[in-house]
Amino acid sequence: MLIALASYAGCILLSLLIADFVTGLMHWAEDTWLKPGASPVLDRYIVNDNIEHHRVPGKIRSGSYCETNRVCIALAVIVTAILALCRVHLWEPYLVVALLSHSNQVHRWAHSSRPPRAVQLIQRTGLLQSTAHHAEHHKRPYASRFCTLTAFLNPVLDRIRFWHALEKIAVAFGATVQRATPARGGY
Repeated sequence: MLIALASYAGCILLSLLIADFVTGLMHWAEDTWLKPGASPVLDRYIVNDNIEHHRVPGKIRSGSYCETNRVCIALAVIVTAILALCRVHLWEPYLVVALLSHSNQVHRWAHSSRPPRAVQLIQRTGLLQSTAHHAEHHKRPYASRFCTLTAFLNPVLDRIRFWHALEKIAVAFGATVQRATPARGGY
């Protein structure tokens, strides 16, 4: 019984870390390459919100629950449908998607001086990232702390210069890194 509980706890923690890593990849890609004008749909639902968030980080607190989470939830519904159509019966992928569906809510709490008390307790453990942890992302050169769920992966990925390595690979294939430009909310 104890081994089974430890196994479930390990699977839940691994699912959280996988979801956190995915948020980091998405956040890094948004901050590094998305710019206005490429697509009206991306502009409306992702690019303009991302730019505004980097210009005025606290503005994320002003939207409603739906405004904050609509894109993540819509993507989660699509991925869940794909998993179901592919007859995935394991619970762990669905947990990863459920965690991802609320990653912007966790990000919002990381910008809040007074998140709900239960959230504050979980932030203290590092299972959800705190305001102090996430604040490092909004400092020049805007090249760290891309994962938005926990406080566990960012220090490791930043220490091994993971994002920098990804950028070097992308540049080798012809991409241009333009993160801290005014068009992306940089100063």
